Amino acid sequence: MSNLDFLRSLSLFQGVSDEELARIAAIARERHYRKGTILFNEGDPGEAIYFIKKGRVRVSRLAANGQEQVLRVWGPGSEVGLVVLADKAPYPATAQVTEDSVLIVFRVDDLQALIPESRALAANAFCLVGRRLRLARDTAHDLAVHSTHGRLANLLLRMSEEQGSNTFTLGMTHQEIAGMIGTSRETVTRALADFRRTRCIAVQGETVTILDERKLREWMGET
Repeated sequence: MSNLDFLRSLSLFQGVSDEELARIAAIARERHYRKGTILFNEGDPGEAIYFIKKGRVRVSRLAANGQEQVLRVWGPGSEVGLVVLADKAPYPATAQVTEDSVLIVFRVDDLQALIPESRALAANAFCLVGRRLRLARDTAHDLAVHSTHGRLANLLLRMSEEQGSNTFTLGMTHQEIAGMIGTSRETVTRALADFRRTRCIAVQGETVTILDERKLREWMGET
């Protein structure tokens, strides 16, 4: 896929004209990163936004107790660091490449300069930043009110919704999932086994299929 076609597929650039997209592509830079590379650390100046063309990026931050909390592992088509587009504030989390990856990178200043020229780009940016803020709020609420099984069930349902299918790619290790929902790798493994045993889900490799959404929501205390 060419970079122009890749940009056209991204939510941020939906509805922009071909002329606008050409200007956007002109300021984009393709970068290759090796596994383990830190894109930015929590608190670094918010200078760039990354779009994953190939590979995966883990976003995490330090909890109050000093332990790493994994916020999300993003795969192809996802944006990383988008919230700094709103105000160029420091990055609120750390982003690390978890496998050899190809990313499309924009300087925030360059992208901000184009927003006044494109109503579609401005509207998309507003919606996507809002969506990320809601995700952060919902994640904090989930950690506070749900059991471990409930938090995992909620994560699976959210990923299914985001990928638009009951069958979706997990794209994370059990250790990374544990970091997201505040538990241990062993507990994640047991919870997934419980979901499979009760036929809430089926798992094949990294592919998860939700077989019974109602049963999965019961683990969250919903009926």
